[in-house]
Order: sequence, then structure tokens, then C-alpha cells
Amino acid sequence: MSDFMSETNALHLLHNVVKNYEKDVLHFYTAAANGGGGQNASKFVGRFDFKPFSKKMFDPIDPKILEHLYVEMLEECQGYMHSHQKSHVGANAFPHSFVSVPELVMNMILAYQLPHQKFVPNKESTEDKDEEKKEESKTEENGNGGGGGNRKKRRNSQAAKKGKNVTVGPKVTLSAELSAKLLGEMLKIPLAPETKLWKTAKYILCPSNCPKQLEVFGGIIAQNTRVGLISFAALSYFMHDQVLNRHLEDPITILHALYIGPLNAQTVEVFAANRNDEFRQKCREVLRTAIHATKDPMTFSLNFPEFIDKQHPDRVGYRDFVQNVNQLIRDLNGEHQGSQGIHTGWACAAIKKFGQKRYVDKTWKDENYYDLIWTVLAQRPHLKKFVVDVLEKNFKDPNAARFWRRMQPYQMNPTLIHNANVIKEDPLKPTAEFLNFPPKMRNIYMVSNDKEMKDLHMLLEYKVHRETIVYVGVDAEWSAYVNPSKATILQMALSDCIYIIDLESNNISPECYNLVLSYLFWTPEIIKIGFQFAEDLHQLRAAFRNCAVLYKPNQVICVGKLIMDMMDEIGKLDNSEEFKRDYLPFLTLEDTILSTGGGGGGKGDTSIDESISNESIDDSPGTSSSEPKESQKKEDSVKQQFLNKGLSFLCEKLLGRPLDKTEQCSVWDRRPLRNLQLRYAAMDAYCMLLLYEKCDEVFKRMGRKTEDYLKKQPPIRISLPLLSEAKL
Repeated sequence: MSDFMSETNALHLLHNVVKNYEKDVLHFYTAAANGGGGQNASKFVGRFDFKPFSKKMFDPIDPKILEHLYVEMLEECQGYMHSHQKSHVGANAFPHSFVSVPELVMNMILAYQLPHQKFVPNKESTEDKDEEKKEESKTEENGNGGGGGNRKKRRNSQAAKKGKNVTVGPKVTLSAELSAKLLGEMLKIPLAPETKLWKTAKYILCPSNCPKQLEVFGGIIAQNTRVGLISFAALSYFMHDQVLNRHLEDPITILHALYIGPLNAQTVEVFAANRNDEFRQKCREVLRTAIHATKDPMTFSLNFPEFIDKQHPDRVGYRDFVQNVNQLIRDLNGEHQGSQGIHTGWACAAIKKFGQKRYVDKTWKDENYYDLIWTVLAQRPHLKKFVVDVLEKNFKDPNAARFWRRMQPYQMNPTLIHNANVIKEDPLKPTAEFLNFPPKMRNIYMVSNDKEMKDLHMLLEYKVHRETIVYVGVDAEWSAYVNPSKATILQMALSDCIYIIDLESNNISPECYNLVLSYLFWTPEIIKIGFQFAEDLHQLRAAFRNCAVLYKPNQVICVGKLIMDMMDEIGKLDNSEEFKRDYLPFLTLEDTILSTGGGGGGKGDTSIDESISNESIDDSPGTSSSEPKESQKKEDSVKQQFLNKGLSFLCEKLLGRPLDKTEQCSVWDRRPLRNLQLRYAAMDAYCMLLLYEKCDEVFKRMGRKTEDYLKKQPPIRISLPLLSEAKL
């Protein structure tokens, strides 16, 4: 161990961190540049990985000493930058590598504190090796092992026999007091406006979302905001946090944010949502002040909030302020400015990530990858050379590289994708591995003009009049490859057919869209069954901002919550295990432990215990009054983990087969949709009905009424857009 390590002095450690970062980041980007693309390759190879770097620097230090060094290093950053006369560090040949010294330390601390997966082999795994080899040879003799899905299943089952992945927590345990100190220091660190680092920071500092700890964090955030020390990235993130933004009680926060960065409309809407009328009116007055401040540089200076430091590192100039305010007001008014196109970094990452799925994992088909490359090049033509290089050098496919080298991206439409080599099979055709439609399912209808929309509206009215209660499975899809995103299709599943509404059709009038959406989501006799449908509603509101019913829909039910209620009721039965064997045969013991939150040796419990270090900030842990709350909180988090496994997992455990998720990340704004996309979209909605029917059957077997559990689910209520109530 070197001398500075033995001294464990924060300033010496910081000096060594900077020196090693400059060396390691130069090596990282030099290797990338040598791999092709020259110095510009640094933009496309992804971020420098701070996890191994932080382990290299922090592992030799005793964890008890390191926890104090975290705060001390952050406190020493300003002194270090002043004494060394440099605020940013990196590799001179690669400007993309430069970060501020406080940002470097923050990245290292968060990377080091993230839990990681460790493979633990089973004791009997060595004994099974010979048997596995025999099975592999048999498979090869029978014909190359079948399709990609079968190969994946075999690999997973063999991996399960050899051992399992266990979540390993960080070496340093962050106490509530230490987490609060780190938060206070990190709030001041200037970061790029588009950074995702604060999402990671919140998870690391308060992984359990303990209400008491969040209350303390809210006070720290509010205090740093009042004295003007908070950075724009932190302020913008916490204004968008629906729990912590309640501690920002002054609407002047909007003006504060605009003077230090490009505040976006969605953050303002979330900040003002579900507040009282007086608060929302004050928000509009603050926005009027911001508009007035754009008049001239003198007015801009006079309206500058006094509590913000004049030397604030994120402070914007007059021209940027005018541009930011004008863009914000346009967005708040819902004035469409057109798509900004996919972010270049995300485009490059997607080409590599899904290329891995196509060429290595074999879980993507040619048509999936073709669609992705087409929409990326149509939006970002300058990436053509990067795409060709990835195909040729990374995935060794010269034919594909030659094809895309001949294409002319400037002549390509991102949504009108021409590909003759797509699978044409019937979307209703049964599959061997995945969940299938029942025989009574007759057709999938694409709704793309006014007449079809009116016919759908009449059908819904007829069903409501005839059946009293109508159950409809609902789901929405949107493309991850446009910015900003919004819903492009809405799926509605009835018992014998499925309707897919094209939300971007030029042949459907705004009046028809409003007619059908309003009737569907307002009518209380139509039970809309979805899965975690709040995000789908958000994407629908992005597409139809002025459709008021999307903010206060009636009878939208989460089937995941219904399943949790069902599992709770089964757990109360005296013969619960026998009941599950009879009516839920696909649910294993491990799944049962996970869903009910019981058992000490469950996989879900292990990961939670090891990854969460600061459950509570109560000064008197272990008191009898706090124990029920802690156990309930842990049980709720385990249930949430069960739901977080996704819709496909729930289908597999309740219906016997998973969903085919191949098309999950496909290009959903392409027209026409491919047949495999139609099948995926239709099944995502139809499985809601199948899951609901299963829950209804089980509730009846227990002598319960499903309707009683539907009434327990709170209604979705979102405030209308801020400027819809009063224009500025």
C-alpha cells in the first residue's frame, strides 16, 4: 500500500484519484480510437466505467475509514481546484472525457456503493458436469438444438444447476447521518442538465425510500434551495420527484431554476401538479415574471433572485435565458415544435445493444434490427459510417454493412420503413413456447380512419347498453427512438377481438380521437384493465394534451395489484399450499415466498437485505413501536419486487406461459406495423383479460367477490396542464 493510502488523508487521496483518472481515461479512449473512428470515436463508445476505477482506488482502504473520507473528499474539492488551478480533469486529447473534480468524486462514490451480482456455484454442480455433457451431445445429434428460444432456455436451466447470482451489497454501510451529509455536499455539484446521475444518487442514499429519511432529505434540499447553493441538475431532478418536491414550497423555485438552467415543461407540470389553486396561480405569476425578464438585459438583471450566488457555476446568460423561457412557455402551451430526433449517444448505444441481441443472443430477428437502423439513420444521417463500422467490425456482417453503405439516409423517412423481408405469418397463429390466443379470438383490427373510429365508438356504446359491465384490456406502445416520446398506438382487447388504434394517423380527425378516448376512459361501465398503466396514460397525454378525461379516468384497474390482493387472500387460508397446487399449479414455492413477503431464505429477501443499508433514521432502532412499520415496509417492497418482474413473469406463473417480448423495444411509430408487432401489441392487451379471468376464478373459489377488490384501488387523478386553466 502506498504512503498516501496509509495516511488516508482526503486531500492526498483526491490528488491520487485525479492522477489515476487522467491516466485511465486516456487509456480507455485511446483504445477506443484505435478500434476505429479516430478521436471522434470517444463520442460513440459509451461512458468511462467508474465501477472498476472506484474499486481500484477504494478497495485498499478500510471501510470504516472510507466512509469518513467520502465526505472529506467532497469538502476538499474546492480547495484542490483552487490550489491546482484546474476545475476539470481528463485526457487532453479527448475533450469528451473531462469532468469537474467534484463530479469525478461523486461518480466514484455512487459507482462504489452500487450493489453488484456475484455468481455463487452450487456444491453439487461439479457432479453434474458429465451429465450435462451427455445432454448436450444428445441435443446436437437431434439436430443443432432447435430455435434460439430453446437454446436460451437450456442455457438458463444449465446455469441454474451450476449456481445462482446473488446480490452483494457495498462494503461501506451508509448510515442515515452519513447519507444526509453526502446529499448536502452532492447538491452543490454542477452536472450536465441531461444527467441521470441523481436517479442513482437517490437510490444509493435512500434505497428503501424510508418516509422519515425522505423527510430529512427534503429539509436539506429545501434549505440548499433557499440559500441558492443547489445545482441546476439537482434542483430540476427534485422538482420532478413527486415526493420530495413537496418540500419546495415556494413557486419562486421555477424562476430560480430558469436562471440556472434549461427547465423543461414536464418538470414544471409535475412540480405544480396536485397542489392547491393558490399555489398553481402563484406558479403562473412566476412564469409571467420570467416572461417579463426576457424583455431586455436590464430587466433580466433586476429580476435575478437575490438568494442565488452571483458566481453560481450554473448561472445562465441573458440570451440562453430568453431561449429557455420561450421554449418552456411554448411547451407548456402545447405548441408542437416537432421531434428533436433521437439523441446521438442513445442511438449509438442502441445500435450496439440490439446488435448484440441480433447477432449474439439471437433474440432479435433481422426485421427488428433493420427497423432500428432505418429509423436511426433517417433521424441522424451522420451516423451512417458508425453503423457500417459496427456491422463490419463488431458483428462481422459485411453483407449488411455493404447494404447500409449504399443507402441514402437523407432520403429516408423515419416511419415509412421499406423492408420486403418481413415475416408474413398470421398474428393469431399459435406458438410452441409463448402465451397464445384462445380459439374464440377472431381478429385483430387496425383502426386508422374516421369511419373505423366511429364504428368502434358505436360498438362500445352497444356493448355498454347490452352487457352493463364491459371488461376491456388496455395497453399503449410508444417508440423509444424519438424525442420526446408519445403514445403511437392504443390497444383495446375485447373477449373475441382486439382493436389497435393508430394514434398518429392523418386520416383520423382530432374530434374522432377525442370522441373515442373520452368515451372509453370516462364511461364507468367500461372496466379498463391494464398493468401499471400510469406510464401509458402519461404517454397518451403527451399525444393528446387537451383530452381532459386522460387526467381523471374512471375505472382503470391494475391487474398486478389485483394479483397481489389475490395472493394475500390465499395466504390467509388454512390449506393455502393445497389450494395453490389445485388452482395455481405454475406458481412455485419460491414465487409464493416472494409474492407474500414471507420466508427468510427467499431470493427476493436476500437481495433486499444485502443491498439496503439504511432502512430508517430513527434514533432508537428496535423499539416495539417501529417494528410493525418496518416489517410492513419490507413486505410491501418484496411485493413490489414481485410486480417488477414484469407482465411476462405474471403470465408465466398464473397462465403457464410467458409473453413473447421480442418486439418490446421495436420501432412502434413505423407504418404499417409488421405482423409480429401486431401480435405483440394485441397479446399485451389481451393477456390483461386472461389474467383478470384467472383472478376472478380464484376469488370465486375462495368465496370472495372480485368487485370488492376492484373498489380498493384508488382512482388515477392528475392535475390538468398548468396553462390550460389560465393563459399567460
